This record gives sequence, structure tokens and C-alpha cells, in this order.
Amino acid sequence: MAKALISKADLKRIALQEIRAFPGSDHVISVEVECETGPPSGIDWRLYVIASDEGDLDHIQYAVKIASDRLKRQYDLRPDR
Repeated sequence: MAKALISKADLKRIALQEIRAFPGSDHVISVEVECETGPPSGIDWRLYVIASDEGDLDHIQYAVKIASDRLKRQYDLRPDR
């Protein structure tokens, strides 16, 4: 199955929704996407989150890992123009 191309802004929005859906991750404030480009894999990306002090770090880390893995199977990041 081919992956869909997605903009960085859309990826951030979807990732935030997915991460906040996990129990204990409702204190996540924002998501940032860091991109790396280069052969042979094209554009690779990783998610970083900002959470309030009340957030449960273990639950948030788990949510980020699961959401990131799921989103990487579905989407390729569209190159910036």
C-alpha cells in the first residue's frame, strides 16, 4: 500500500490528536516534527512533544512511540517548497 504525502503542519495536527487520545497523554501541549533528508530513504522525521508538568512521562513516551510508528506507516512527509 502506498503512503500518502502529508505536509508538516498536517502531520503535527494529526500527531497531536493521536497522542492526546492515549490515556495519560492529555497534558501534551504541542508536537514538533524534526526532519532529516538524505539518501537512500528520502525524508525521515521524528516527533517531539511539549507537555505540562502534570503529564505522565511514561504514558506520553509510549503514546509518542505508538503514534509515530503508526503515522510513519501511513504517511511520507511532503518536501517543503
